[in-house]
Amino acid sequence: MTLPAPNLDDLRFQSDLVDEARRRIINFCPEWTEYNLSDPGITLIELFAWMTELMVYRLNRVPDKNYLKFLDMLGLQRMPASSAHTELTFWLSAPLPLSRENRQTVTVPQGFEVRSEMTDEEVLFTSDSTLEIIPPVLTHLRKEQEFNKNYLSRLGIEIFYPFDQREPRVGDTFYLGFDPDHNISGHILRLNFTAEPTEAVGIRREDPPWIWECLTADGIWHELKLSTADGEKDTTGGLNNPTGQLVLYLPLSANPANLHGINAFWLRCRIEQRNALQGMYSESPKVIGVEAYSLGAKTTAMHSVAIESETLGRSTGEAGQIFTLAHSPILTLRAGETLEVEETRHGEDVFVPWQQVDDFSKSTRFDRHYHLDMDSGTIRFGPSVRQPDSTVIQYGRTPESGRQVRFSRYRYGGGVRGNLPIGSLSTMSMSVAYVSRVSNLTRAVSGRDQETLDEMKMRAQRELQAQRRAVTAQDYEQFTLSCSRAVARTRCLTPNDPNGVAGTVSILVVPDVPDSLRAGSIKSLHLDDKLQKEIRTYLDKYRLITTSLNIREPRYTGVKVKARIVPHDFIPPTEVARQVNEELQRYLAPLVFDDKQPVLQIGEKWEGWPFGRDLFTAEVISLIQQVPTVKYVLDVEVSSRPIVPVEESNNTEEVAEVPLTPVDKVLQLPDDGLLLSLTHEIECVDITIAYKKG
Repeated sequence: MTLPAPNLDDLRFQSDLVDEARRRIINFCPEWTEYNLSDPGITLIELFAWMTELMVYRLNRVPDKNYLKFLDMLGLQRMPASSAHTELTFWLSAPLPLSRENRQTVTVPQGFEVRSEMTDEEVLFTSDSTLEIIPPVLTHLRKEQEFNKNYLSRLGIEIFYPFDQREPRVGDTFYLGFDPDHNISGHILRLNFTAEPTEAVGIRREDPPWIWECLTADGIWHELKLSTADGEKDTTGGLNNPTGQLVLYLPLSANPANLHGINAFWLRCRIEQRNALQGMYSESPKVIGVEAYSLGAKTTAMHSVAIESETLGRSTGEAGQIFTLAHSPILTLRAGETLEVEETRHGEDVFVPWQQVDDFSKSTRFDRHYHLDMDSGTIRFGPSVRQPDSTVIQYGRTPESGRQVRFSRYRYGGGVRGNLPIGSLSTMSMSVAYVSRVSNLTRAVSGRDQETLDEMKMRAQRELQAQRRAVTAQDYEQFTLSCSRAVARTRCLTPNDPNGVAGTVSILVVPDVPDSLRAGSIKSLHLDDKLQKEIRTYLDKYRLITTSLNIREPRYTGVKVKARIVPHDFIPPTEVARQVNEELQRYLAPLVFDDKQPVLQIGEKWEGWPFGRDLFTAEVISLIQQVPTVKYVLDVEVSSRPIVPVEESNNTEEVAEVPLTPVDKVLQLPDDGLLLSLTHEIECVDITIAYKKG
């Protein structure tokens, strides 16, 4: 339980200062009989009362200062800003290979800078790793029924029937395999097909009944959407046109995998009828040629600027020296990013890396330790502390006098301004041969500003309660929140829960992506492997040895509301519909979008839809009715569908085609369930017309 803080500011301007001074006039100045506000004496009383109130207010700030000093004594610092991340896609000016003999590759170096010019302030993203765009090497063309037979080398000699030759049916599949020694993960593949032309094959050529998938390292087939961009549209007619092409954007998770004992990058195409308009094959296409080209590739990037080998100055040889980096705030250091101090070894001057520590309490005078304030970029060396017996203890090694001090590499930046929409990163800092353009096809997410003082106070309370050990469900939730700024909400399901597994603690994590979610990017709720690994590594330090961790996403359910309402008079219907839609988006959300609370309040503090709480259609009606600009609610329909964020598309039209299930009176959620809004339909009608229709 939090200790109550004393309120030293218990004097009020009017009741405790001004009125009390006026009551004492008769005792100290009986000849003073004019108490009106226009009297100069009353004006002076109010002036001194105002000055006294300012002094008392300043006095009441002392507990806050002491609180922060106590946190400093505990070694707590504000968590640094987190950097937004996205995927940068680079397109080539000419497809690879350039010719049959020319196997040239294109390299985009690590740290390549791409900036956005859509904002007032320049936002810079840098690539996380070196990207090598290579020509794909197609090595396999196989069928499900005859997987032991490779048809690639037989093309031109015999016809390849990708589906059942007599009667194609749902599930028929053919495979394309690529050389595993040539990494094509994240590449843009163009497949050129040559086929014998056929007519009246029973399908809609513009939308064949098939889906394309690639095999990932975990053995899961990941569905791929055929590109519809200019110059990349599917022109194969379901493999029935004489010549045609289709373009696939491979994910970064595509890796070589063993399929029936053969290791390769695998793509497959199988018959699956998504709707009746697609038709069905009456006969199999006849393929006589396949070629693969690379149109580009993508790589991950972060909102950051990298500084290489920054010289900080020379050491004076004194304990407790302070150096300051040129840029701040500093992002979390990676391997190889550290402070280096010049030393002489074997007669040569070399730079030796030093180790970053949170404090010097365990540092000896031989340890090469330093402390870095991520907020200000201030670097401190260990101090010398005089003991009660007059001896002096050196905490951490002090660099020798005259030695040069530098930082090998660090990154600065981050914050919410890096959460940019799709297509906003398009300006390259320098040209790269054969690269024509760049863009981000996914929204940049997870950028957060540095932790505020209020947030640090709440985190300190959580950590003191947990006592550095994760035992209860609340402990796991608190440590998960303290792990990273990229975590917004968390819920711990213990093994005692009905859906739990014996000996396993499930941690449900909602990433902090309010800007992206408000913009309609459901895919941003995906819990990526990087964040999962970071949370697991952090919790491993505090969990019991016998406890297994299962870090995953909640089970999301999307909710769509169709409502017919009557707006108040003299208010534009478009404005009323906008306000209703905004309230629904704010209420049916796993995260807090802004400082506003929903008009229909649940609990004391709104943090997003509660885990496992059911939704009643009646409360949706009540929510809409409480919007100030709504006069009447005529009709409300609620429908839902399960959502897996990683499978969601950035194309809102494709999302709209997914079938929904009507909700009668209540939408029940499991204990690990959360709600989020889909695209709502709000119709404003005239009350007189509504009565006539009724």
